[in-house]
Amino acid sequence: MKKGEAGVCKLTMRHGKFVKSHIIPKALTPKEVPGGPMFQSDGHERPKKRFDSWYDQRLVIRKGEDILESIDDDAIKEIRRLKLAWKYWGDASELEMEPFRAGAAIGLRSLSDVNHVTLAKFVTSILWRAGASEMMDLQNFQVSEKLLEQAKQVVLGRCEFDPKVFPIKVFQFASKGPLHNLTPMNHEMTRPDGATEKFFRIFANGVFFHITDTTLSQPYDLGKGTWFLGNSDRLDVICVDFEKSAQNEFATSVFHHFTSLQNSGGKRP
Repeated sequence: MKKGEAGVCKLTMRHGKFVKSHIIPKALTPKEVPGGPMFQSDGHERPKKRFDSWYDQRLVIRKGEDILESIDDDAIKEIRRLKLAWKYWGDASELEMEPFRAGAAIGLRSLSDVNHVTLAKFVTSILWRAGASEMMDLQNFQVSEKLLEQAKQVVLGRCEFDPKVFPIKVFQFASKGPLHNLTPMNHEMTRPDGATEKFFRIFANGVFFHITDTTLSQPYDLGKGTWFLGNSDRLDVICVDFEKSAQNEFATSVFHHFTSLQNSGGKRP
């Protein structure tokens, strides 16, 4: 993008000069070594080395970015307070969780006094950014026009967050892994009743969110699930041991790939 390029902001719909806008806040995409590279992947193409996380230069103007930054700032304070992201654990290498059964690699952290709306609005804003972006790295991420418009209204503050429109589950890795970035992704799962349910997955520094795609199923039946943002006074964060996760296998294979290239004097991807 040429400096000072102008156009219509996809958030405010106003005309002005575009500004650089990160899809996932830079605070949640730290590097192992300041100034060094990081690896990024969309789960489809070959992973790439980058020196900055994904940002779109044709998404919003200053007014739109100010709205997004305000949402990010509020949410990051909450993420830090609740120790949802790796970078806010201090020297700890893992968090305590209540395992589903003895020795299980998955369990819960039950949190009270959670600002559900702040976190939910943040996640909804990333869903909107990634879905509205026309970046090549996000070309495989698909969000319906209906859901994008509903997300935009939440981001702009014109509609209150509704968990029956955006059912958001919060997950985190309870043990630390290597720093890496994954684009928001489309996924699907088979429910206990045999039905297929589509959802969006957003990952950032050890915390990840699943947002059910309710394009065809609004209002969504949340039941009494305490793992949905905005559906209970408390929040049950679903915790996973990173070392025993599929994401660890992926991250490890990528790091081995880059290490072998460096050792052989190969070019960086």
